[in-house]
Amino acid sequence: MTGARMRVGVSARGVEVDDGMGGVVAPWADVDRVTAFALDAVARVARYVSFDLVDGHSVEVDDAAPEWGEVVAALPEHVELAVEDLPVALDALAPGERLVVAAPVRAR
Repeated sequence: MTGARMRVGVSARGVEVDDGMGGVVAPWADVDRVTAFALDAVARVARYVSFDLVDGHSVEVDDAAPEWGEVVAALPEHVELAVEDLPVALDALAPGERLVVAAPVRAR
């Protein structure tokens, strides 16, 4: 589907990806770790949360996505975090830095 934007969410079931034509769920058991990183996007610093799957693939959501706030707020409800305050840790990321948010992932 050209021009379609995938929407990423988290729930008790796992990481949910919906492309507008149907969704898939990666159960928490299939998520190896959750990381965050930042890139220099010329006019701003772009921050990402990446769900790294056991099969080597990853699902990423960036801070410009409409669901960013929902994902960041919901993560502590579903996984044990390796950081105390996720929003503060994400805001502090500088370009080139990577942060382990949860590893190994243990669902709550």
